[in-house]
Amino acid sequence: MDRARLLVLCDVVGAEGGSESAMERYLPALQRTGLEVRVLARRVTDPERFGVPARAVPWGDEYAEPSNAAADEISHEIESKDIDVVLCSNVFDAAVLGAARRARRCVVHVRDHRVFCPNGDRLFPSFSHPCESAMGRACIVNSLVHGCVSGPRPRTVERLRARERTAAATRNCDAFVVSSRYMARSCERNGIASERIHVLPPPVAEGSVADTIAPPPAQRRLLFAGRIVPSKGLRSLVRALARIDPDRRPVLRVAGRPTAELERCAQLAARHGVGLEVLGWCDGDALLRAIDDVHAVVVPSLWPEPYGLLGAEAQARGRPAVAYAVGGIPEWIGDAGLCAPRGDEAALARAITAVLDPERWPSYSQAALAACATHDLTSFGERLKSVLCAS
Repeated sequence: MDRARLLVLCDVVGAEGGSESAMERYLPALQRTGLEVRVLARRVTDPERFGVPARAVPWGDEYAEPSNAAADEISHEIESKDIDVVLCSNVFDAAVLGAARRARRCVVHVRDHRVFCPNGDRLFPSFSHPCESAMGRACIVNSLVHGCVSGPRPRTVERLRARERTAAATRNCDAFVVSSRYMARSCERNGIASERIHVLPPPVAEGSVADTIAPPPAQRRLLFAGRIVPSKGLRSLVRALARIDPDRRPVLRVAGRPTAELERCAQLAARHGVGLEVLGWCDGDALLRAIDDVHAVVVPSLWPEPYGLLGAEAQARGRPAVAYAVGGIPEWIGDAGLCAPRGDEAALARAITAVLDPERWPSYSQAALAACATHDLTSFGERLKSVLCAS
């Protein structure tokens, strides 16, 4: 199927978050492999964002009832355009997933935990600890014990049934793409055979890989970038920085949209004497400049990150990372930074101090740039095409 016609079904076409940034990178790369690519999305905020034709088909969101009207429209698209393969990304409508099976081949990109976790983030709400159970009866128990989903209320049963519909429809697809071995294991726990799972670490943007590593700034600086919500661990990072001696303590730069959590973190930083600079939302070239202007990035997530794309973006610029060892993060950090046990703020402080040590920083930086070969966009496009077009 070298000249195959590919239909991509995704949640949003626009500048929304990590999933959308990844699509923006690799869909044009798939076109360059010879695939004919078109996109249907539940919501379109920027039709030109992905560089391929895109239009909206308003199917059901995460817990909504399946949309038979949307499924009929997608079936018509597949038949009228003679679609060879469908790639589903963040699609939770069981009827739409069923319609996608009308193509010769259907592949699902499992980007996060929502397919097999009604809570969405694999964190127990009552004590914010990761869950490793398969979806099913354990979710009912956890709703009673840990307040998962909506707690011990009828709404939890409704949401679990909705998610089980999605999971059942997803399992019927031909192949699955995940970003990490951690996510592959999660899929296996939930009934997907290992031979149908393909681990493809996400690519970095074309032209973002540094030819030479920029020298670090004179002032010690770190970068946190992403959604500013409690599970991303920004408050934990501020407390870790407060443990570092003031004369060695780096300034923390935060790139992300303003939230109530950011305000809480800023107040915490002020109380502890931690320098915190808010950059606002950064993507594209702005994010590359923000990475170049620090010594390292920090990924202090408390939820099990499926991957942690900021790490790959930092490696492309020769910047090491410090992180909590959750989810897929330990798989990419390697020698290009350090991990600390989840929530161990003293250990995170020690790791930050070690990576920023002037004598050790150059070796971490060189290891980071070497590691970014894993995230080559052209290679990713060819590997994804081989999954999409497998016979």
